[in-house]
Amino acid sequence: MVLIYSQLTSQYALLVVGGIMGFFVNGMIAGLGTLMSELYPTEARGTAESGIFNVGRGFGGFGPLIVGILASRYSFGVAIAWLSSIYLIELIATAALIPERKGVPLV
Repeated sequence: MVLIYSQLTSQYALLVVGGIMGFFVNGMIAGLGTLMSELYPTEARGTAESGIFNVGRGFGGFGPLIVGILASRYSFGVAIAWLSSIYLIELIATAALIPERKGVPLV
């Protein structure tokens, strides 16, 4: 969806497709929260997930600055396409690094 968004030129299309893209990004966050809750014991779950999400939000705060720098140096399309690569990296890292917990008790 981010790649489609990066190719749009109409301000109205950016508004509509941006809303659709935001809907799917928020769904991804909900899925990650559910997935991560399996990795921690109940006693540490809230602290662990809050820490992970807030560190991510801290780094995410630099997103507009980085997008602005990339857009001024290259183009808006390149800057937004760069963001889509972050989602691909996250997908690959999640699939490769999060262990399977099926049948493993949370002690």
